[in-house]
Amino acid sequence: MDDRPLSALLLAPQQVEALRQLATLGGNDAARSLGRLLGTTVEAAQPRAHVATKGGISKVLQPDGNAFAVHFTVEGGARLRWLLYVTKEGATLMGGLLLGRPVTEPVEKASVIYTSALAEAANIIVSSYVGGVGAGAGMTLVPSVPHVTVGPLEDAFQAAFGDLDSSLLLATDLRLPGVRFAGRIIAAPEEESLRRLLAGVGVR
Repeated sequence: MDDRPLSALLLAPQQVEALRQLATLGGNDAARSLGRLLGTTVEAAQPRAHVATKGGISKVLQPDGNAFAVHFTVEGGARLRWLLYVTKEGATLMGGLLLGRPVTEPVEKASVIYTSALAEAANIIVSSYVGGVGAGAGMTLVPSVPHVTVGPLEDAFQAAFGDLDSSLLLATDLRLPGVRFAGRIIAAPEEESLRRLLAGVGVR
C-alpha cells in the first residue's frame, strides 16, 4: 500500500464521498449508542465534508460562543482527530437525562458531576463512531483518553485540529427530541491515513 501522505486538498470527489460514507456509518452507530444511553431517540444527520487549510479551521467551522467539547486522537489502522461538541440546548437535555434531573446552569458554570456525565457520554459516542468507521474500512480504531474543554468553541477546534496541515473535516449533526441541533461530531483523518482509509473501502 502507498503510505505517502495524501493532502486533503488533492482528494477527488469520489474519494471525498467514500470518506463521507464512512462518517455516515460512524455517525449512525454513535447515534444509536447515545440513544440507548439517554433512553430516547437520537438522529444523526448526513455528514457534510469540508476541506480546510492549516489555520483555516475556524473559517470553515465558524465556532460561535462557549460549549462543552471533548476531543480525541484515534489510532490503530488509521489516525484521526475526533471532536464532539454539545450545544446549550443539547447539553441541557442530555445532562438532564443522564442525571435524572433538570439542568438549568449554563455549561460553562456546570457542576463537576454534570460535565463528568457529558464526558462519559462522549466516551461512548466516540467508541461507537470509530467502531462503525473501522468496520466499514476493515480495521481496528482505538480512541485516546478524552480531552475536555468547557469554554470558547474556537479553543477546542484549535486544540483538536489546529496543527494539521490540511484537513478533510467530516461534520455530523446530532438531533434529540425537540432539539434539532443538539451537538456535532467532527472527524478529520490525518493526511498519512487518508490512503489507508480509502484502500479499506476499495477506492483509489
